Amino acid sequence: MVDASGNLDIIEIKKPFDNCLLAKRQYRNNYVPKAELSGAIMQAEKYLFHLSKWGRDGEKKMTQAEHKKRALPEELEIKVTNPKAMILAGRSITLTREQRFDFEIIKRKYANIVDIITYDDLLNRLESIIKKFQRQQ
Repeated sequence: MVDASGNLDIIEIKKPFDNCLLAKRQYRNNYVPKAELSGAIMQAEKYLFHLSKWGRDGEKKMTQAEHKKRALPEELEIKVTNPKAMILAGRSITLTREQRFDFEIIKRKYANIVDIITYDDLLNRLESIIKKFQRQQ
């Protein structure tokens, strides 16, 4: 993703499966991430590692490639300025109270690198934004 100023971030989109976030059984009284979630986190971390390592040459190459595809306005240049990643995966609506608590701990553990958002979280955020704009009219 490239924002309006040209700053680059990563988004990893997974299918909205119900059962891809946490293991069904506890490990030492904790619900731990399933392989799908752990793999997505690792994948995002690797993308960020390589982006940061690529430096100014990478910014120029990405900018030129996007300009050739006409996917980026000519005046905009891609900048890799401490990029973050977002993972959109799974459904949280079916999680128990205990699972939601452990999932929140997992999300906060990785918050300095990646935002983990479920499809249900995304829908709730969108509904809140829409309601806020409707109240302002």
